[in-house]
This record gives sequence, C-alpha cells and structure tokens, in this order.
Amino acid sequence: MSQSLEAQLRLVLDRQEIERVLMTYCRAIDRCDLELLKTVYHPEATDDHGSFSGNAHEFAEFIIPTLRQVILDGIHTVTHCLIDVDGDFATSEAYYWAYQRCHGGEEAVVPYFGEDYAARVKEQGLIDNFHDYYCGGRYIDLFERRNGEWKILRRKITNEWNDIRPCMRITDQGGVADFNLPGRRDRQDPVYLNTIPAREAAE
Repeated sequence: MSQSLEAQLRLVLDRQEIERVLMTYCRAIDRCDLELLKTVYHPEATDDHGSFSGNAHEFAEFIIPTLRQVILDGIHTVTHCLIDVDGDFATSEAYYWAYQRCHGGEEAVVPYFGEDYAARVKEQGLIDNFHDYYCGGRYIDLFERRNGEWKILRRKITNEWNDIRPCMRITDQGGVADFNLPGRRDRQDPVYLNTIPAREAAE
C-alpha cells in the first residue's frame, strides 16, 4: 500500500471517528445522559451554546437538568458535515435539525418562548397545550485527537431558524396511536438494552 493510499485511508477513518462523536452528542442530549455527554468533550473544552458559554463539562451539568425541566421529549439529528483534518486537529461544520416537545401552561411558556407567543396562544385557548419547538443550525467544532481518540476542544453553535406551535400530536386515537412508541430519557431507553448476546463458551 502506498503512503498516499495509507494517508487517504487514515483520513477516512478520522472522519468516521469524528462523525461518531457528533452522533454520540445527539444520543446523550436526547437521552439526558450526563456522563455520556461529557465523553464527547476534552476536560478543558468550551461550548458557546447561546444559553451557556464556557467550559463544556459545565455546559453538560447545566443543560441536562434544564432539558429535564423544560422538555418532555425530543430528538436531535446531524445531517451532513464537512470535516477537515490536519494532523491531530480537525475542524467540522455539521448541520443539525432538532425537535422538542415542551410543557404547557403560562408559567412554562413565558420563560421559554416569551410573552408575545404566550399571549398569542393564550388568546387562542391553547396555552395549556404542550408546545412543539423545531430548530435547525450548525455545530462548528474544533476537534483534537489525544491518545488516539477524537474529542471536541471548542464548539460554537448557530441556530438558523425555529418554529414554535401548540402541539397537535395524537397519542391515543386511531391507528397512529399504535405507533406512539416514545423512547426514554434515561438508561432504560431501548438503545442501552440493545446489546450483543454473550457468546457461549466453546465446549
């Protein structure tokens, strides 16, 4: 194998490993898994996330309780990303899309969505509904590889758009109710139970 081909293969593997970190972040956020969330960052990493800007492990300690308090359920997904690797450093621009279902009631809606939205849905008689929050943007990251492992050293997010509306989700009527199978926001979620069976010892 030529050196050039070896370098190309190393680049492919590096990008795959970085993409796995990006996807692990989504799992950690959606499952409210604090310890897993910390694994995507180096100890001194920073995260500028709008509602928080500072040490990334402190961000994890901040965001997980916030999500548990404000959000009923939700899902984050990374769509496409551009990753440039330079030795043990890499930059990444990853586009994301997120959905979150939030608590209803004026005391929950006003702090999270503001007085104007609260007044509008209150006038419509919908303030006590759950509320759907959709958004999209980018994770702009600097990665560093240490001891063969890629982690985020610096993160800056952009949030390019959002859409907020009273939730009209159907959970208990019609055929669609049979497909209402939400996950859990802890380590009892099916993904943590989806393990490879232990191989029987050879006789």
